[in-house]
Amino acid sequence: MKELDILFLLTRFIDKNGSVFAHGRRVAGIACAMAKKMGYCDEGIRHIHCAAVVHDIGKINVPQEIVNKPGCLSDHEIAIIRKHPELGFCLLKDTKPESIVAEVALQHHERMDGSGYPFGLCARDIHPVARIVAVADVIDAMTSLQAYRPALNMHDALGELMRNRGSLYDAGVVDASVSLFERGEYHV
Repeated sequence: MKELDILFLLTRFIDKNGSVFAHGRRVAGIACAMAKKMGYCDEGIRHIHCAAVVHDIGKINVPQEIVNKPGCLSDHEIAIIRKHPELGFCLLKDTKPESIVAEVALQHHERMDGSGYPFGLCARDIHPVARIVAVADVIDAMTSLQAYRPALNMHDALGELMRNRGSLYDAGVVDASVSLFERGEYHV
């Protein structure tokens, strides 16, 4: 059994309510469809799948009452939840050297304009796969029911991506995702 397969199994075991693993699987599906649309090879898509499935693994070390809180988070709770990329990186950093999973877990909340976290990286410093996973993550988050708000429909979610195209999210990744969903090539 490969080390990432073991990691997936451990994630399912440790993830109390299954939300981190289920979200990771949905994000992986979206990210892989976008990567295919963008012309990634099969091997590249496989790496993207692995990275996307475990991108939020750091949340297993965040108290579930914060992850699943139905109301607004306090500043202290926001600071705790914003540590999950670094926590995920720590869990994943010892995977194979050529693996991108740790870097994607660390960077999936970074934004093109430097407004993301944990480091406020700008476009040139964000791994291309982290850019793809970031958009897939946002699509799934917006179109899924959250403890603190209802799900958006896909049209509204894509509109939000387009409003932030090039500023928060990679323009090419947004274009691929909009094309993918507007043409009905992928459904969530």
